[in-house]
Amino acid sequence: MINNINKKGFTLIELLAVIVVLAIVMLLAVQAVLPQMEIARKNSFAIEANAAIESAQSYFVTKALTDNLTVSSKNGLCITVDEMSPSFYKADTTKYHGYVKITKKENSNDFLYQVYLENGKYMANGLGLDAGKTNQVNIDGDDIVEYDSENFTGTPTGCVVASSSD
Repeated sequence: MINNINKKGFTLIELLAVIVVLAIVMLLAVQAVLPQMEIARKNSFAIEANAAIESAQSYFVTKALTDNLTVSSKNGLCITVDEMSPSFYKADTTKYHGYVKITKKENSNDFLYQVYLENGKYMANGLGLDAGKTNQVNIDGDDIVEYDSENFTGTPTGCVVASSSD
Protein backbone atom coordinates (compact mmCIF):
# COMPACT_ATOMS: atom_id res chain seq x y z
CA MET A 1 0.00 0.00 0.00
CA ILE A 2 2.82 2.41 0.82
CA ASN A 3 4.41 1.90 -2.60
CA ASN A 4 1.22 3.02 -4.36
CA ILE A 5 1.34 6.57 -2.95
CA ASN A 6 2.10 9.04 -5.72
CA LYS A 7 4.85 11.41 -4.52
CA LYS A 8 4.67 14.81 -6.23
CA GLY A 9 6.88 17.86 -5.76
CA PHE A 10 9.67 19.93 -7.26
CA THR A 11 13.18 18.67 -7.70
CA LEU A 12 16.12 20.64 -6.41
CA ILE A 13 17.15 21.56 -9.96
CA GLU A 14 13.67 22.94 -10.74
CA LEU A 15 13.75 25.08 -7.59
CA LEU A 16 17.24 26.39 -8.41
CA ALA A 17 16.12 27.24 -11.97
CA VAL A 18 13.21 29.29 -10.60
CA ILE A 19 15.53 31.11 -8.17
CA VAL A 20 17.99 31.94 -10.98
CA VAL A 21 15.19 33.27 -13.21
CA LEU A 22 13.84 35.40 -10.34
CA ALA A 23 17.33 36.75 -9.62
CA ILE A 24 17.74 37.79 -13.27
CA VAL A 25 14.33 39.50 -13.27
CA MET A 26 15.22 41.36 -10.04
CA LEU A 27 18.57 42.46 -11.47
CA LEU A 28 16.90 43.88 -14.58
CA ALA A 29 14.22 45.61 -12.51
CA VAL A 30 16.77 47.26 -10.21
CA GLN A 31 18.81 48.51 -13.18
CA ALA A 32 15.68 50.08 -14.65
CA VAL A 33 14.53 51.70 -11.39
CA LEU A 34 17.76 53.19 -10.00
CA PRO A 35 18.36 55.70 -12.83
CA GLN A 36 14.73 56.80 -12.56
CA MET A 37 15.21 57.43 -8.84
CA GLU A 38 18.21 59.68 -9.61
CA ILE A 39 16.17 61.60 -12.19
CA ALA A 40 13.35 62.01 -9.66
CA ARG A 41 15.79 63.36 -7.03
CA LYS A 42 17.18 65.93 -9.49
CA ASN A 43 13.65 66.95 -10.51
CA SER A 44 12.73 67.34 -6.85
CA PHE A 45 15.76 69.58 -6.30
CA ALA A 46 14.82 71.61 -9.40
CA ILE A 47 11.36 72.15 -7.88
CA GLU A 48 13.04 73.48 -4.71
CA ALA A 49 15.26 75.80 -6.77
CA ASN A 50 12.22 77.19 -8.61
CA ALA A 51 10.41 77.55 -5.28
CA ALA A 52 13.38 79.52 -3.93
CA ILE A 53 13.11 81.94 -6.86
CA GLU A 54 9.36 82.34 -6.38
CA SER A 55 9.91 82.89 -2.65
CA ALA A 56 12.55 85.52 -3.38
CA GLN A 57 10.13 87.30 -5.70
CA SER A 58 7.49 87.42 -2.97
CA TYR A 59 10.06 88.40 -0.35
CA PHE A 60 11.45 91.22 -2.51
CA VAL A 61 8.05 92.66 -3.44
CA THR A 62 6.90 92.56 0.18
CA LYS A 63 10.10 94.11 1.53
CA ALA A 64 10.18 96.73 -1.25
CA LEU A 65 6.69 97.84 -0.25
CA THR A 66 7.09 97.64 3.53
CA ASP A 67 10.80 98.35 4.13
CA ASN A 68 11.80 100.21 0.93
CA LEU A 69 14.20 97.40 -0.02
CA THR A 70 15.95 98.22 -3.30
CA VAL A 71 18.27 96.48 -5.73
CA SER A 72 21.53 98.02 -6.81
CA SER A 73 21.66 97.98 -10.60
CA LYS A 74 25.41 97.36 -10.39
CA ASN A 75 25.75 94.40 -8.01
CA GLY A 76 22.28 93.12 -7.30
CA LEU A 77 20.80 91.89 -4.07
CA CYS A 78 21.24 88.43 -2.54
CA ILE A 79 18.60 86.93 -0.28
CA THR A 80 19.50 83.86 1.77
CA VAL A 81 17.06 80.98 2.00
CA ASP A 82 17.27 81.40 5.78
CA GLU A 83 16.13 85.01 5.44
CA MET A 84 13.10 83.95 3.36
CA SER A 85 12.17 81.11 5.69
CA PRO A 86 9.59 80.36 7.04
CA SER A 87 7.32 83.17 5.85
CA PHE A 88 8.20 82.91 2.16
CA TYR A 89 10.30 79.78 1.63
CA LYS A 90 8.73 76.65 3.09
CA ALA A 91 11.61 74.19 2.52
CA ASP A 92 13.65 72.74 5.35
CA THR A 93 16.52 75.22 5.58
CA THR A 94 18.60 72.72 7.55
CA LYS A 95 18.87 70.80 4.25
CA TYR A 96 18.97 73.63 1.70
CA HIS A 97 21.56 76.41 1.79
CA GLY A 98 22.20 79.28 -0.54
CA TYR A 99 20.99 82.53 -2.05
CA VAL A 100 18.76 83.98 -4.68
CA LYS A 101 20.39 86.87 -6.51
CA ILE A 102 18.14 89.66 -7.77
CA THR A 103 19.38 92.01 -10.47
CA LYS A 104 17.60 94.80 -12.26
CA LYS A 105 17.11 94.25 -15.97
CA GLU A 106 18.80 96.91 -18.11
CA ASN A 107 16.59 99.77 -19.29
CA SER A 108 13.60 98.30 -17.48
CA ASN A 109 11.84 98.09 -14.16
CA ASP A 110 11.90 94.28 -14.37
CA PHE A 111 14.07 92.08 -12.18
CA LEU A 112 15.94 88.84 -12.87
CA TYR A 113 16.41 86.05 -10.33
CA GLN A 114 19.23 83.51 -10.14
CA VAL A 115 19.40 80.74 -7.57
CA TYR A 116 22.56 79.47 -5.86
CA LEU A 117 21.26 76.52 -3.85
CA GLU A 118 22.78 73.29 -2.52
CA ASN A 119 21.81 70.44 -0.25
CA GLY A 120 25.12 68.60 0.00
CA LYS A 121 24.22 66.24 -2.87
CA TYR A 122 23.02 68.57 -5.65
CA MET A 123 23.44 72.20 -6.56
CA ALA A 124 21.85 74.90 -8.68
CA ASN A 125 24.68 77.32 -9.30
CA GLY A 126 23.42 80.54 -10.87
CA LEU A 127 20.39 78.96 -12.57
CA GLY A 128 17.18 80.70 -13.55
CA LEU A 129 18.25 82.79 -16.54
CA ASP A 130 18.64 82.00 -20.22
CA ALA A 131 22.09 81.77 -21.86
CA GLY A 132 22.10 85.51 -22.57
CA LYS A 133 21.21 86.17 -18.91
CA THR A 134 18.41 88.46 -20.10
CA ASN A 135 15.23 86.42 -19.49
CA GLN A 136 13.85 84.27 -16.70
CA VAL A 137 13.60 80.52 -17.42
CA ASN A 138 12.27 77.57 -15.46
CA ILE A 139 14.83 75.20 -13.92
CA ASP A 140 14.41 71.49 -14.62
CA GLY A 141 16.17 68.33 -13.49
CA ASP A 142 18.61 68.42 -16.42
CA ASP A 143 20.01 71.72 -15.10
CA ILE A 144 20.84 70.26 -11.68
CA VAL A 145 24.36 68.89 -11.12
CA GLU A 146 26.14 66.96 -8.40
CA TYR A 147 27.27 69.18 -5.52
CA ASP A 148 30.90 70.23 -5.74
CA SER A 149 32.02 72.51 -2.90
CA GLU A 150 34.92 73.89 -4.96
CA ASN A 151 32.63 74.97 -7.81
CA PHE A 152 29.65 76.15 -5.74
CA THR A 153 29.55 79.93 -5.90
CA GLY A 154 27.68 80.52 -2.64
CA THR A 155 27.39 84.29 -2.41
CA PRO A 156 27.91 85.75 -5.91
CA THR A 157 30.76 88.27 -6.11
CA GLY A 158 29.77 91.82 -5.22
CA CYS A 159 26.24 90.85 -4.27
CA VAL A 160 24.76 92.81 -1.37
CA VAL A 161 23.17 90.39 1.10
CA ALA A 162 19.72 91.35 2.32
CA SER A 163 18.92 91.03 5.99
CA SER A 164 16.04 91.73 8.33
CA SER A 165 17.75 94.93 9.36
CA ASP A 166 17.64 96.40 5.80
